Amino acid sequence: VGLKIRSGAGTSSGINFVAMDEEMFKIVNGPTTLDGYNWWQLEAPYDQTRAGWAADNFLEVVDLSTPTP
Repeated sequence: VGLKIRSGAGTSSGINFVAMDEEMFKIVNGPTTLDGYNWWQLEAPYDQTRAGWAADNFLEVVDLSTPTP
């Protein structure tokens, strides 16, 4: 189904694109609380034009730290 990535925080902001369920993003700003959600500004690590805001109810934190040998 995907995740709506919006042009700004809030449910009234336009939709930039729909991210795939398995797609990963880095957080570049936030949180901003609006419309009953905490919003985070996200950016794809491989394409800076693939960016926008998403509500944290639909996000999952992934730890990408490299273990020490």
